[in-house]
Amino acid sequence: MKIPLILLLVIAAVLGGSLLLQEPNSANQHRNDLPWMVTLNTDGTLGVFDLALGTSTVTDAVKKFGHIEDAALFQHQDGTLDLELYFGSVMLGPIKAKIVSRLDVPQNKLNELMTLNPEREGSPTGDWKFALRNYDREWLAQQKLLNLSYIPGTRSLDHAFFLKRFGEPAMMLQESEHAVSWFYPEKGLSILIDQEAYEVIEYIQPSRFSLAEGAVAFDKASLPTAN
Repeated sequence: MKIPLILLLVIAAVLGGSLLLQEPNSANQHRNDLPWMVTLNTDGTLGVFDLALGTSTVTDAVKKFGHIEDAALFQHQDGTLDLELYFGSVMLGPIKAKIVSRLDVPQNKLNELMTLNPEREGSPTGDWKFALRNYDREWLAQQKLLNLSYIPGTRSLDHAFFLKRFGEPAMMLQESEHAVSWFYPEKGLSILIDQEAYEVIEYIQPSRFSLAEGAVAFDKASLPTAN
């Protein structure tokens, strides 16, 4: 599971008032923007949070999540670049979370942006981070969302929680002794379940979904037994 790099820089931040991903109640039972409400649209885009990944723009995301708190380019070790936006803490009904988006921008344009923003610093993955300060704001507002990553404002949600809301995944990958990724390729969905850190839910168009190397078929017998 590829967690956006900017997310790794903020994932340990305190979210405050740990609010659980609750079942819909009288206040939110008619909402259609909760994190487990994922739809595949007829045009192939993925619908989540009232956005369509593949056609919705940064402007649409700002209307939904609020102002952008950080924007940065990340240069990977193979030289490729990603442009990521961080929306900070967002409330969706009773849900508090951090949200990050990677944008669908051609590499030649990202290289231009890196030239305009040459100041760099290291990141936890070893890739370079370039803070985005010099750019055309009107251009940025029109860029399309490639993916969204969502970190619930509570820690150690159990496997049963995700099974109930998302169903059984097609594939899984044991990331570490205490963390596993679940993959739903037909939904463009990945879930990182970590018993010692925050969970991460990532959404992308199914046509652009990439299965992590080493993933195996989901085995329900692998689930931890309840205490």
